[in-house]
Amino acid sequence: MALTRWAAGQTIRRLKQATEWGGQRLASHVTPLSPHRLVPISPAAAIQAGHRKLMSHVPDYEAKYQQKLLERARQEGVETVEELKQKILERQQQPAAKPSGSKTTSSAQIKSTKSTTNRQQKQRVSQNLPPGVKSLDQVMKVELLENKTAEEIGEIWTTYHATKDTVSAAIPAETYQRLLQVARKNPLFVLPLPREGQGVEFYFMQFDFHQVHFTSLLEYKTNQAQARPYLTLTHYTDFMDRGIVLMRGELDSERNLLDVPNAQYLALQMQQFYITGGDEKRRLVEAFNHHPDQFDYRQLIDAAQKI
Repeated sequence: MALTRWAAGQTIRRLKQATEWGGQRLASHVTPLSPHRLVPISPAAAIQAGHRKLMSHVPDYEAKYQQKLLERARQEGVETVEELKQKILERQQQPAAKPSGSKTTSSAQIKSTKSTTNRQQKQRVSQNLPPGVKSLDQVMKVELLENKTAEEIGEIWTTYHATKDTVSAAIPAETYQRLLQVARKNPLFVLPLPREGQGVEFYFMQFDFHQVHFTSLLEYKTNQAQARPYLTLTHYTDFMDRGIVLMRGELDSERNLLDVPNAQYLALQMQQFYITGGDEKRRLVEAFNHHPDQFDYRQLIDAAQKI
């Protein structure tokens, strides 16, 4: 997680101030659930319930365009949406067909157009993502998204990730703009994650331009600027001018400390606290970043349960 020494120092100061409860310090990364403050609920149930309710704020393109997907499936010679997904995936793995040599003028025009498009795409990627991060064309075939509407792009993105064990979303550009506005002023926060038999584990998160890094609070307190993210959400803004932003999550597969359901829960809780959860949750974000002495982890846990 790339942090300057100044940023790391400022963050540790916030964490130290925020974790002081009347002289009593919060445990480094896990705090027992307090029966008189919290409604008893298993972590698995909390994650499932939170995922269902929070997903109501995210467009479900597959459900919304179920009829269109079925029509396209029939056009492709298959009967179900699942068969359509498989056919699309197989097509993506096939090498692109070379243009016919009999149409010399047309081929030259196509090559020129593709060259221009590729330059434009590389310029967009270099402006939107840090060096070393996978660009959109490294994730999937971008040509599948060219000349498509926002709804069609969201449909293709959702279909592409339907068979993959990862976190993804198609976000309306207006919603993402709101997220960016809040994140620029409040780039740091902590989120509670229910853990079976352990209470709540706190995760530290940091916005870094069009990425969001998540790591356990214990990991961050231990390693600070060298803390290794357990989850990174990358927002691809290549098609923002068409009204849509594509999000994809990457998990730390080497240590395998966070699974997909928990990653989805963290991503959706982030959305709740930053844009869709109301003033109470927004005030906690602002307090953590600007008034750490007023930040209370007990209020955070309570707010996280109000979905």
